[in-house]
Order: sequence, then structure tokens, then C-alpha cells
Amino acid sequence: MAELTHKKQHTIEYIAISALVMSALIIGIARFKKGDVDDEVFSRKEFNKKWKEIEILEANVPNKENKIVYAIEDESAPFKSPFDETVENKESAEIVLLPDMQFQGMIWKSSRPQAIINNKVYDVKDVISVTGGEVEVKGVDKDGIHLIYKNKEFIVRPK
Repeated sequence: MAELTHKKQHTIEYIAISALVMSALIIGIARFKKGDVDDEVFSRKEFNKKWKEIEILEANVPNKENKIVYAIEDESAPFKSPFDETVENKESAEIVLLPDMQFQGMIWKSSRPQAIINNKVYDVKDVISVTGGEVEVKGVDKDGIHLIYKNKEFIVRPK
């Protein structure tokens, strides 16, 4: 009796599997069955249209490209940008020195870092008025007091 139920169960499983395989084949054939020419996944008309767009884009590409030649004699740093040289030349023309101030102390390990300059206490982002301009306190850390004067950053330590 037990063998009979196993055979029936195997038969039912084989029938179910064969039905699934057949339905998958029918769906696969129906999905890839060709109908109209415009019905294709990649229609020839759309391909030709895209190809013409590509030809137009390729026509706008210049034939000659600007070549960059690197001569070893020119520069010792091959990865240095040529744009950096122009910036450096502009910056080197003007030498900025920090005005005379007394740096007496600093507190950096607190929620509100402070610097003592010219007998006054300054917080971060405070502006110090000096002759010749203004000095901004950018930050205070263990390295020193970070100041900005005429768009140039200085780091000073109290003595």
C-alpha cells in the first residue's frame, strides 16, 4: 500500500514538472515570435535613426587633438598642473607679513578655544583690528593659533 502511494506521488510530480516545462516553452516561443518588423526588440528603423545621430555627433569631433609634450628639462615634477604655476606666480609677487602682535596664550582643549593676543581674549572667528588691516582668528589647536591676514594663513605659537 505504501509503495502504491509513492508511485502515485512520483507520477503526480512528473506530470506537474512536465506541465511547467511545457508552459515555459510555450511562453518562451510566444515571447520571441516575430510579428511586425517594427515589433522587434531592436527595430531596424530605430537602429538607423540612432546611427544617424551618432554620425552627426562624430562629425562634430575635431580630427586633430591638442598634444601635450613633456620634456624632462622643463620641469622636475611631471604631475604638476600647468595651472598651478600661474597661481604660484601671482602669490609670490606679493609677500605678506603678519603685523606685530603679542601672542601670550591659548586654550585649545575646550568647547570654546580661545587665544590671548595683545592682552585681550579672542574666540575663533573673531577679528583683530591692527594697523594695515584686520586679522581673523581661524582656529586654535595644539599646533598654535591659526590666523588669516590678507587672505593668507599664518600659524603662530605663544612664547
